Amino acid sequence: MRILIISNHAYPAQGPRAFRTSELAEQLAILGHQVVLYSVKGKYDYSQYEKETGITMRDIKPRFATLANDGTRRYNIVDKFMFHYGHRWLFWPQCEFHFLVERIIRDNPNMDMLITIAFPHSIHSGAARAKKKLPDIFPKKWICDCGDPFMLNPFFSMPKYMKRFEDMWCSGCDYITVPTTESHKGYYKEYWHKIRVIPQGFNFSKTPIAKYEKNRVPTFLFMGSVYPGVRDPHSFMDYLLKFDKPYKFKLMMRSPLEEKYVKESGGQIEYIIGKDRKQVVWECSKADFLINLTNPSTVQTPSKLIDYGIAGRPILDVANDFLDPDLFIRFYGGDYSQCHQIDFLDQYRIENVAQQFLNLSE
Repeated sequence: MRILIISNHAYPAQGPRAFRTSELAEQLAILGHQVVLYSVKGKYDYSQYEKETGITMRDIKPRFATLANDGTRRYNIVDKFMFHYGHRWLFWPQCEFHFLVERIIRDNPNMDMLITIAFPHSIHSGAARAKKKLPDIFPKKWICDCGDPFMLNPFFSMPKYMKRFEDMWCSGCDYITVPTTESHKGYYKEYWHKIRVIPQGFNFSKTPIAKYEKNRVPTFLFMGSVYPGVRDPHSFMDYLLKFDKPYKFKLMMRSPLEEKYVKESGGQIEYIIGKDRKQVVWECSKADFLINLTNPSTVQTPSKLIDYGIAGRPILDVANDFLDPDLFIRFYGGDYSQCHQIDFLDQYRIENVAQQFLNLSE
């Protein structure tokens, strides 16, 4: 089968959508399919990666400030101006993808399957635009993969006029794939019949874990993104500053929070920045337990829970307000009987995830 995948990010970029894209493309190629993957390549040399995986890597070639897989992006004074004044209402610079997909379809006519991966959702609307303009050469089957919802995203308020673009791709695609059973609530009811649940997929063999040994000082770890006031560790960290027993709390993040927590805790709170996913999971597997900031919305489930499950350490759920420390104190003492359970981890194996995408082609 000839499969075309379009995604803003892929290997070596970090993040859930980059992992989703790369793991899926690699597994589809392993199964013998011809995979062409478009992303924002930057200056990364993919020649060795293409030899090892069998994937054909091509560049979406945006002209503006979209972040590339190698971490670079153009960001001059024009980009700063447009981002400041146009991001909220024009979805800048990601809106450019809406106009770039047509060229990709022209260059890859009559593919058997198209998988467009959001974020950004303008990749989806660009595919819808291309389908209307190029119906004779558009792929036979089109799947819109969404890690997060767009118009009904509980974390962000989108301009109402953008519903038109969501309607374009929701009505034009064959399927909408989402990672959890509750994710359908992030989409308009008229499209629920197109939604299929396909969880995040990982190649477990590529993710080594350490042999756990109890730490001399109770050590717990958080990894992932923070959304102030929504998925927010500040109340928990404020409590730790007053906690009168020794501990080590590591936060593995893209950028640190306030430095006051490191100083006022005497180094017991530590930020670890810039590690890739393998390194993160390795560190998770060495911790005594892991911190999961609970999501107030059931529409989105943090993908870090999968990595936590692979790491195999007990998981403590922590709410934004952190009003009751009793469960933390039990965890601190080594009682993990009420830990968050990660069940059915096999559903996240990339072999099973890739097969579910292939099943949709039928």
